[in-house]
Amino acid sequence: MGVAGALCAIVALLVPSHTPKQCLRDDGAAPWFCHDLDCPRYEVKQTLAEDVELRSYDAGLWVSTNVTGVKYDRAVSTGFMRLFGYISGANEEGVRIPMTAPVRVEMTPGQGPFCEDHFKVSFFVPLDQQDAPPTPTSADVYIDPAPAAAFYVMSYGGRTHEREIIDKATQLLGILDEQGLPYNFSSFFHAGYDSPFRIFNRHNEVWVRAE
Repeated sequence: MGVAGALCAIVALLVPSHTPKQCLRDDGAAPWFCHDLDCPRYEVKQTLAEDVELRSYDAGLWVSTNVTGVKYDRAVSTGFMRLFGYISGANEEGVRIPMTAPVRVEMTPGQGPFCEDHFKVSFFVPLDQQDAPPTPTSADVYIDPAPAAAFYVMSYGGRTHEREIIDKATQLLGILDEQGLPYNFSSFFHAGYDSPFRIFNRHNEVWVRAE
Protein backbone atom coordinates (compact mmCIF):
# COMPACT_ATOMS: atom_id res chain seq x y z
CA MET A 1 0.00 0.00 0.00
CA GLY A 2 1.45 3.37 -1.04
CA VAL A 3 1.31 6.71 0.74
CA ALA A 4 -2.15 7.53 -0.64
CA GLY A 5 -3.51 4.16 0.47
CA ALA A 6 -2.04 4.58 3.95
CA LEU A 7 -3.59 8.03 4.30
CA CYS A 8 -6.94 6.61 3.14
CA ALA A 9 -6.88 4.01 5.88
CA ILE A 10 -5.80 6.50 8.53
CA VAL A 11 -8.42 9.11 7.70
CA ALA A 12 -11.18 6.50 7.49
CA LEU A 13 -10.43 5.45 11.08
CA LEU A 14 -10.52 9.03 12.33
CA VAL A 15 -13.76 10.29 10.76
CA PRO A 16 -16.39 10.42 13.54
CA SER A 17 -19.93 9.19 13.06
CA HIS A 18 -21.53 11.78 15.37
CA THR A 19 -23.30 14.96 14.30
CA PRO A 20 -21.37 18.15 15.06
CA LYS A 21 -22.32 19.79 18.34
CA GLN A 22 -22.01 23.32 17.03
CA CYS A 23 -22.48 25.44 13.95
CA LEU A 24 -19.27 26.39 12.23
CA ARG A 25 -20.25 29.50 10.30
CA ASP A 26 -21.59 32.73 11.70
CA ASP A 27 -24.72 32.37 9.54
CA GLY A 28 -25.61 29.27 11.56
CA ALA A 29 -24.87 26.71 8.84
CA ALA A 30 -22.17 24.04 8.96
CA PRO A 31 -20.34 24.06 5.62
CA TRP A 32 -21.11 20.84 3.75
CA PHE A 33 -17.47 20.32 2.85
CA CYS A 34 -16.46 19.86 6.51
CA HIS A 35 -18.24 16.47 6.36
CA ASP A 36 -19.22 16.47 10.07
CA LEU A 37 -15.69 17.29 11.25
CA ASP A 38 -14.81 20.33 13.37
CA CYS A 39 -13.69 23.25 11.20
CA PRO A 40 -12.54 26.80 11.91
CA ARG A 41 -15.38 29.26 12.34
CA TYR A 42 -15.76 32.01 9.74
CA GLU A 43 -18.15 34.57 8.32
CA VAL A 44 -18.52 35.32 4.61
CA LYS A 45 -18.09 39.08 4.29
CA GLN A 46 -18.40 39.39 0.51
CA THR A 47 -18.76 37.28 -2.64
CA LEU A 48 -16.28 38.62 -5.19
CA ALA A 49 -16.85 36.22 -8.09
CA GLU A 50 -18.09 32.70 -8.69
CA ASP A 51 -16.38 30.48 -6.09
CA VAL A 52 -14.46 33.44 -4.62
CA GLU A 53 -15.27 34.88 -1.18
CA LEU A 54 -13.84 37.26 1.36
CA ARG A 55 -14.04 35.42 4.69
CA SER A 56 -13.41 36.65 8.22
CA TYR A 57 -11.99 33.84 10.39
CA ASP A 58 -12.13 33.77 14.16
CA ALA A 59 -8.92 33.41 16.13
CA GLY A 60 -8.12 29.77 16.81
CA LEU A 61 -5.48 27.18 17.56
CA TRP A 62 -3.92 24.86 15.01
CA VAL A 63 -1.29 22.17 15.47
CA SER A 64 1.49 22.58 12.91
CA THR A 65 4.77 21.27 11.59
CA ASN A 66 7.29 22.82 9.20
CA VAL A 67 8.79 21.03 6.20
CA THR A 68 11.48 22.34 3.85
CA GLY A 69 13.75 20.92 1.17
CA VAL A 70 11.13 18.78 -0.60
CA LYS A 71 8.35 19.23 -3.15
CA TYR A 72 4.73 19.86 -2.23
CA ASP A 73 3.45 16.28 -2.29
CA ARG A 74 6.32 15.00 -0.14
CA ALA A 75 5.97 17.93 2.25
CA VAL A 76 2.26 17.26 2.75
CA SER A 77 2.84 13.54 3.28
CA THR A 78 5.64 14.18 5.79
CA GLY A 79 3.67 16.85 7.62
CA PHE A 80 0.48 14.79 7.70
CA MET A 81 2.22 11.81 9.29
CA ARG A 82 3.83 13.98 11.97
CA LEU A 83 0.47 15.50 12.84
CA PHE A 84 -1.26 12.14 12.69
CA GLY A 85 1.24 10.93 15.28
CA TYR A 86 0.20 13.82 17.52
CA ILE A 87 -3.53 13.13 17.28
CA SER A 88 -2.90 9.39 17.69
CA GLY A 89 -1.33 9.88 21.13
CA ALA A 90 2.09 11.53 20.69
CA ASN A 91 1.12 14.19 23.21
CA GLU A 92 1.78 14.67 26.91
CA GLU A 93 -1.66 13.36 27.85
CA GLY A 94 -1.29 10.31 25.59
CA VAL A 95 -4.82 10.78 24.23
CA ARG A 96 -6.34 10.30 20.81
CA ILE A 97 -7.66 13.52 19.29
CA PRO A 98 -10.44 13.60 16.67
CA MET A 99 -9.59 14.43 13.08
CA THR A 100 -10.68 17.88 11.92
CA ALA A 101 -10.79 19.75 8.63
CA PRO A 102 -9.15 21.15 6.67
CA VAL A 103 -5.59 19.96 6.31
CA ARG A 104 -4.10 23.38 5.69
CA VAL A 105 -0.73 23.96 4.01
CA GLU A 106 0.91 27.37 4.08
CA MET A 107 3.28 27.72 1.12
CA THR A 108 6.10 30.27 1.31
CA PRO A 109 8.08 30.41 -1.95
CA GLY A 110 11.85 30.54 -1.66
CA GLN A 111 13.56 33.71 -2.85
CA GLY A 112 15.55 33.07 -6.02
CA PRO A 113 15.89 29.93 -8.17
CA PHE A 114 18.00 27.92 -5.72
CA CYS A 115 16.26 28.71 -2.42
CA GLU A 116 14.02 26.12 -0.79
CA ASP A 117 10.27 26.53 -0.56
CA HIS A 118 8.83 26.35 2.94
CA PHE A 119 5.66 24.46 3.87
CA LYS A 120 3.71 24.60 7.12
CA VAL A 121 1.21 21.75 7.41
CA SER A 122 -1.54 22.22 9.98
CA PHE A 123 -4.56 20.49 11.54
CA PHE A 124 -7.25 22.58 13.22
CA VAL A 125 -7.50 21.88 16.97
CA PRO A 126 -10.96 20.46 17.81
CA LEU A 127 -13.37 23.07 19.12
CA ASP A 128 -13.73 21.47 22.56
CA GLN A 129 -9.93 21.52 23.00
CA GLN A 130 -9.26 25.05 21.80
CA ASP A 131 -8.75 26.32 25.36
CA ALA A 132 -6.21 23.67 26.38
CA PRO A 133 -4.95 21.32 23.65
CA PRO A 134 -2.58 18.50 24.65
CA THR A 135 1.09 19.45 24.27
CA PRO A 136 2.93 17.59 21.48
CA THR A 137 5.81 15.34 22.51
CA SER A 138 7.60 15.66 19.15
CA ALA A 139 9.97 18.60 18.72
CA ASP A 140 8.73 18.87 15.12
CA VAL A 141 5.10 19.55 16.11
CA TYR A 142 3.80 22.64 17.90
CA ILE A 143 0.59 24.37 18.92
CA ASP A 144 0.13 27.29 16.53
CA PRO A 145 -2.18 30.17 17.55
CA ALA A 146 -3.77 31.97 14.61
CA PRO A 147 -5.18 35.46 15.18
CA ALA A 148 -8.50 36.52 13.75
CA ALA A 149 -7.87 37.30 10.09
CA ALA A 150 -9.53 37.91 6.74
CA PHE A 151 -8.74 35.79 3.71
CA TYR A 152 -9.74 35.82 0.07
CA VAL A 153 -10.77 32.24 -0.69
CA MET A 154 -11.16 30.50 -4.05
CA SER A 155 -12.96 27.12 -3.93
CA TYR A 156 -12.64 24.35 -6.50
CA GLY A 157 -13.31 20.64 -6.80
CA GLY A 158 -11.56 17.44 -7.79
CA ARG A 159 -8.20 16.01 -6.84
CA THR A 160 -5.54 18.66 -6.82
CA HIS A 161 -1.76 18.99 -7.09
CA GLU A 162 0.92 21.63 -6.71
CA ARG A 163 0.67 23.03 -10.24
CA GLU A 164 -3.10 23.44 -9.99
CA ILE A 165 -2.83 25.08 -6.55
CA ILE A 166 -0.38 27.63 -7.95
CA ASP A 167 -2.63 28.21 -10.98
CA LYS A 168 -5.66 28.79 -8.74
CA ALA A 169 -3.68 31.20 -6.58
CA THR A 170 -2.66 33.07 -9.73
CA GLN A 171 -6.29 33.24 -10.88
CA LEU A 172 -7.32 34.54 -7.46
CA LEU A 173 -4.68 37.26 -7.55
CA GLY A 174 -5.91 38.29 -11.00
CA ILE A 175 -9.44 38.75 -9.65
CA LEU A 176 -8.16 40.76 -6.69
CA ASP A 177 -6.04 42.96 -8.95
CA GLU A 178 -8.98 43.57 -11.29
CA GLN A 179 -11.10 44.71 -8.35
CA GLY A 180 -8.31 46.76 -6.78
CA LEU A 181 -8.37 44.79 -3.52
CA PRO A 182 -5.30 44.83 -1.24
CA TYR A 183 -3.69 41.53 -0.23
CA ASN A 184 -0.54 40.04 1.26
CA PHE A 185 1.09 37.40 -0.92
CA SER A 186 4.26 36.73 1.06
CA SER A 187 2.72 33.27 1.51
CA PHE A 188 -0.55 31.57 0.59
CA PHE A 189 -2.53 28.53 1.67
CA HIS A 190 -4.12 25.40 0.28
CA ALA A 191 -6.92 23.88 2.36
CA GLY A 192 -8.02 20.33 1.58
CA TYR A 193 -11.14 18.84 3.15
CA ASP A 194 -11.33 15.28 1.85
CA SER A 195 -10.08 11.82 2.61
CA PRO A 196 -8.33 10.18 -0.35
CA PHE A 197 -11.29 7.76 -0.34
CA ARG A 198 -13.70 10.48 -1.44
CA ILE A 199 -14.24 10.28 -5.21
CA PHE A 200 -17.04 12.80 -5.82
CA ASN A 201 -17.82 16.24 -4.42
CA ARG A 202 -14.28 16.95 -3.35
CA HIS A 203 -13.52 20.43 -2.07
CA ASN A 204 -10.30 22.45 -2.16
CA GLU A 205 -9.55 26.05 -1.32
CA VAL A 206 -6.75 28.54 -1.93
CA TRP A 207 -6.45 31.29 0.69
CA VAL A 208 -4.69 34.65 0.31
CA ARG A 209 -4.48 37.07 3.24
CA ALA A 210 -6.51 40.24 2.91
CA GLU A 211 -5.06 43.59 3.95
